[in-house]
Amino acid sequence: MISWILFAIFGTWVLINRFSEGGKIEDQPLGMPRGTVRALITIMLVSFPFWYIIIGGEIPGLIVNVIFIVVAFYFEARRGEHEKLKEIIDEIKTSDLHVEDIIKEKKPLYLPKYSVRFLLVVMLVIVQIMIFLQPSFSFLVTNTLTDLLLIIVLFIIGAFFRSVLRSRERKKTREKIANMDASLSDVQIIEKLMLEEPDWWKRTGKNVLSITMLIIVIIALLCYTYKWDYTIFTIPGLQYSLTIVGALLLFVNVYYGFRD
Repeated sequence: MISWILFAIFGTWVLINRFSEGGKIEDQPLGMPRGTVRALITIMLVSFPFWYIIIGGEIPGLIVNVIFIVVAFYFEARRGEHEKLKEIIDEIKTSDLHVEDIIKEKKPLYLPKYSVRFLLVVMLVIVQIMIFLQPSFSFLVTNTLTDLLLIIVLFIIGAFFRSVLRSRERKKTREKIANMDASLSDVQIIEKLMLEEPDWWKRTGKNVLSITMLIIVIIALLCYTYKWDYTIFTIPGLQYSLTIVGALLLFVNVYYGFRD
């Protein structure tokens, strides 16, 4: 319940800012600051156990494991848009340009820098305090090691596809720079590259991917809320079962690996 309240609050805040003057961010998923969808997903997952603690129910083991990994990845992987500029600068072999002066970046959820990280830490601390004050509280037992292995493998798969795409982008960047007028200055080269019209993937693909992943998380958490699920397969020797909801949540890790 609390996760849905937070989703409604932040979702409304994001929409208000997104459709306000100057709120649209060009070349970013859904026209919102980079990382906004991941921030919403992470906040929903981290806040989801609150309701279980309040009603005295068992938190699903996969939820706990996904929270652990997603938060770790979120803190490690949050990087700014200026990385694209750094890659371009590396290609033209210059070091006297200041990326921060070239581009100003809005932060996820249209909030100040580090706001989402601070909120995540606060929520995790509150969860721990609530668990401490309720000694009878319990977690649903699962094969944690198998879950973690699946999560990491799926993240690596997403990261692999990201690496392939970035390698292709770097190759294209080198080719574009090589074909540019030699009389252009370094700053002019950067400006031309940054002002280029994005291709279909950047204009549409990221939007579709972001919306799809947000819908997947919402469906998975709704299924947990209303206690609906179906077992896809079971491995008796490992005491491990993969359900439809579990598969949806695990797929989030492919997204995290791919997007960052």
